Amino acid sequence: MQTTLLVEDASFFEKAIVKKLHDVGRHQIMVARSYAEAENCLNLPIGEPDLALVDLTLPDAPDGEIVDLCEKRNIPTIVFTSRFDPKTRSKMLQKGVIDYVLKDSPGSLNYVADLIRRLAKNPKIGILVLDDAGVEREAISRIVMKHLYKVYKAASTDEALKCLSENSDIKLVLADYFLPGKDGFAFLKAVRRSQSAEQVGIIGMSAVTNSDNRVRFLKYGAADFVDKHCSPEELLLRISQNLDYIYRIEELNNLAMRDSLTGLYNRRYLLAEVAGEIKSWSGADDDRNWLALFDLDGFKGVNDNHGHDFGDAVLTRFAGNLTSLSKENDIVARLGGDEFCVVLRDQSESEMRERLSAFLNDVATSPIEHRGLSINIRTSIGVAPLLDGDLHEALKAADLRLYSAKRTGPGQLVTTG
Repeated sequence: MQTTLLVEDASFFEKAIVKKLHDVGRHQIMVARSYAEAENCLNLPIGEPDLALVDLTLPDAPDGEIVDLCEKRNIPTIVFTSRFDPKTRSKMLQKGVIDYVLKDSPGSLNYVADLIRRLAKNPKIGILVLDDAGVEREAISRIVMKHLYKVYKAASTDEALKCLSENSDIKLVLADYFLPGKDGFAFLKAVRRSQSAEQVGIIGMSAVTNSDNRVRFLKYGAADFVDKHCSPEELLLRISQNLDYIYRIEELNNLAMRDSLTGLYNRRYLLAEVAGEIKSWSGADDDRNWLALFDLDGFKGVNDNHGHDFGDAVLTRFAGNLTSLSKENDIVARLGGDEFCVVLRDQSESEMRERLSAFLNDVATSPIEHRGLSINIRTSIGVAPLLDGDLHEALKAADLRLYSAKRTGPGQLVTTG
């Protein structure tokens, strides 16, 4: 479990900060009101905290000594203080604290909460630093690592493009546009041929003031531009703002392409995204890719007899069953109502039949319980091969076979005819 060391001697701020920490999911909190109490907390046999949030002015340590204590124990530290002193602030940042935040408005506490949320996600986010100057590349990388991002480094355009192709977790690139050989402009144009600004953000960097180059970089698809020698705080803020933009776009895309009840892909995703992807599968393995349509038997009666709340529980449970049925490259979608679809990849006909027959049995023998009620459900399945990468023809054929299965009786599988 994540553990936070909170060092704060003002009870009002302590209560407000603890509430915010709970809001962002950090529930194990060690509270200290002095340097001595902080030392005692760190000596407890419950393990080191992975984050410290500290005030600088404490009754027994008025000059920020608490930061030295956290630094000695290698605990990532955020300073949250009322003390505005440029010299002290600069000193703390040089010591490597994650951030120096002033308690000067209600918004500052929200800023700290947002920062902590990001820190929890950042270790999974890759940031690529592209700069041919080794000293500057390392300096920028150290700044980025303060916020716990996973940092990749490249000294040339070719090296950076290779790194991008091999590491799908890279969401942002910090790119110098003065590079030997293929410059930053060539890199930017190459990236934009394959990845949009919503997939990989690019922040241009330069130590040379040239507004024309900055404008060109932005026109070629960069999301932002910074002076290479800007303050670490400015660089980290620009990084987080650009990542927030990418996250918002991802969230909107998910809302548009996902079913709100089950979390599965929806009909729109299947017809807009999967249809194009399937065309690339056309070839020698045409007889090993299948489209299966599922329709719950008697679902209207479930809603009529037990209510829509129970019906929603049935749909959610069935969606989970389909997810368990699917393998890594399969695609599961809810088409609407009680109709679902699974694209099965790389299966012989006998393997496909065996999987789906076993699935029918599992569904029929696994009752669904909700609010004290328990019922068994069954589903009909119609299957068609994905010939010539044609999703629409496969949907038509599978729909006819599903209709045939429904006419035969509940819990039937039809794969031919």
